[in-house]
Amino acid sequence: MGKFQLAEDVYVKTVAIRINDVERMVDFYKNVLGFILKLEENNLSIFGSQKRDSRLLILEETASEEGQIESFEKSVCFSLLIPTVGEFGSLLRRITAHNYPIKKSVQDGNRQSVFLEDPEGNELEISYQGAKGQMKETVETLDIQSLIDQSNVLYSSLSAGVRIDRLKLHVSDKIAHHSFYQDILGMVPENNTDDKLTMNNRNFWIFLDDSVEQNSQKATLEKSLGVDFFVVTLNDETEMEHLKQHLEEQKQEFFVDKKLTILTIYDPSQIEWWFVRN
Repeated sequence: MGKFQLAEDVYVKTVAIRINDVERMVDFYKNVLGFILKLEENNLSIFGSQKRDSRLLILEETASEEGQIESFEKSVCFSLLIPTVGEFGSLLRRITAHNYPIKKSVQDGNRQSVFLEDPEGNELEISYQGAKGQMKETVETLDIQSLIDQSNVLYSSLSAGVRIDRLKLHVSDKIAHHSFYQDILGMVPENNTDDKLTMNNRNFWIFLDDSVEQNSQKATLEKSLGVDFFVVTLNDETEMEHLKQHLEEQKQEFFVDKKLTILTIYDPSQIEWWFVRN
């Protein structure tokens, strides 16, 4: 029997992070980046794009005393892939109009990216990826102003085609995480490395990076700022049953509801993965 793998069109569609200052964070994601605030409920702020039922990002406000402790291990870097160069330029105009600092701008082959940090230190990559062979296979500084000047359409919010296409996780044991993601969650390793895996037929990537060492006070917090959970959407009950049977065979702890609509599991960093049926 071959190795377990998720369906080719399955990938992370939602990132949820714990935050401290909800006002600053909502202002950043809504006004600087153009996320649409879909719902505010209890301590949750749920953001998406113009796509109906889109949920790209969930901000979960933590208790104030927890927020005073900076979290390194669970900080997350995620990448928003913008579908057109016109919208990418429009988003760059929005960011610069707010005088928000861009940490780095790079053109790496056919991928154009800017990197920034949200108000609580989570890293973001905003990218546009052209067709293969469309650009030189070199790495150079991206000309942001040129892209802004070329963009003649103003996007008031993220279009329906925007999606998350990369995650970078800071972990204490890359080998353990790589093994878990490959053997338990069915992700595909990239070229036998211990720090890259793919989903969605190589259209979604997970990068594993060494975490910054924490002191004992930070390490013992039950909750911290940074990534809380990821949501992966499965297409039907058959896929959910397939995953459930695989986890049972691996003697892996998980929760699944009786109707097989949601299955949750913790990775080695105690980040929760939600597999939700369409």
